[in-house]
Amino acid sequence: RKTLIQQLREGDEKAMCSSFGQLLDKEKAEGRAEGKAEGRAKERAEAVIELLEEIGEPSRQLREYIMEQTELEILRRWHRAAAKAESIEDFEQAVGLAPII
Repeated sequence: RKTLIQQLREGDEKAMCSSFGQLLDKEKAEGRAEGKAEGRAKERAEAVIELLEEIGEPSRQLREYIMEQTELEILRRWHRAAAKAESIEDFEQAVGLAPII
């Protein structure tokens, strides 16, 4: 961005257009990466909920809490805990959550 501003001040239109195009490409790539990460987090959260549904009925609040989580490593830990849990309470205890009603 600094390069773009410097080129604008110097009146170098060709270089400015090239820099602007590169900046747009970078922003698009970052947006795609963010979208992919959000998609992976959503899929993992849904998988945690599906496992919990096999052992009980997760509360609406617990479902929302899980779906709001965006950190993949936390979701991976929760997924492993849900796979091992024998009840919703076991899961909540394993991941350090107070019971969410």
